[in-house]
Amino acid sequence: MADPVSLRSPRIYASVLALTLLTIVVGAWSGASLGAWAFVVLFVAVVLTGMPHGAIDHLVAARLWGLEATWTDQAKFYGGYLALMALYGAFWVVAPGWSLALFLVMTMYHFGQADLAYWHVPPLPARLLYLSRGLFLIGGPVAAFPGVVDPIFEAIGGVHLLEWPLVATAPDALFAGLVGQHVVALGLAAPWATPRTDWATGREALNVVVLTGLFGLVHPLVAFSVYFGGWHALGHILELLRFFQRRGEAMSMVQFYREAFLFTVLPFVGLVGLYAATQSFGLENQMIALLFILIAVMTLPHMVVVEKMYREREKNTPRAFS
Repeated sequence: MADPVSLRSPRIYASVLALTLLTIVVGAWSGASLGAWAFVVLFVAVVLTGMPHGAIDHLVAARLWGLEATWTDQAKFYGGYLALMALYGAFWVVAPGWSLALFLVMTMYHFGQADLAYWHVPPLPARLLYLSRGLFLIGGPVAAFPGVVDPIFEAIGGVHLLEWPLVATAPDALFAGLVGQHVVALGLAAPWATPRTDWATGREALNVVVLTGLFGLVHPLVAFSVYFGGWHALGHILELLRFFQRRGEAMSMVQFYREAFLFTVLPFVGLVGLYAATQSFGLENQMIALLFILIAVMTLPHMVVVEKMYREREKNTPRAFS
């Protein structure tokens, strides 16, 4: 049975690249003046792939930890998942600045892992490579559009980016440094990778160029939406299809969305109410902040499941250096 497609399959990859390049052209022309449209693009990305990509964690966890459809095993999963969300949510209320910092580090690692786990680099260099990729992805919009990102960070965690020295005084140099450190990290990691990733070096160079244009020229919310929805979340959904096929349980995209439906819809029930309330008072930044906080709270337990999935794949993947 042939493997299902991944984000690196030619047609999928070409489509994502085309969408990203189109976004760069339109975004470079309109700059940071998209207004409410930026929020609309973010909302669409979260609806189509963002929320669904973590909505079958219960099915993945059942395979990874051998959980049965019993009340006891279901309580273990849902109790642990909800407990992590509740603890992180409470921490956000008590220490929003530190919670934001934790979210950024988690997101850096999570994005980098999803992008570059296929390189099959040994564990320690791999973790450093993931963080480098995430630093490039998360730091790029901050350095390129500090004035746009600052009010969002203030609403999320009370953080004033414009008070940071490099952000305020040398944003262009900071942006170049963020890109440069990742180029160096990729170059250093390449010799550690297995031979199967040699052919991917050129593609990753292209990815860096395209993502640099996306985050350097496009409104940060739109850039994040395109990356999160088109690169990260879609890529993870396709990886989940591969995960189930490796276990002899082929799942189609239609089946995936059917399974993900309930836990995709539930978060939006609350979000619709929040949207109505914030729009009534003209609080767009607060709505964006609440959306990011919701994503952050859900990211922590989701990362636990994803890390377990990738560690299992690492263990079962033959390495040229082992």
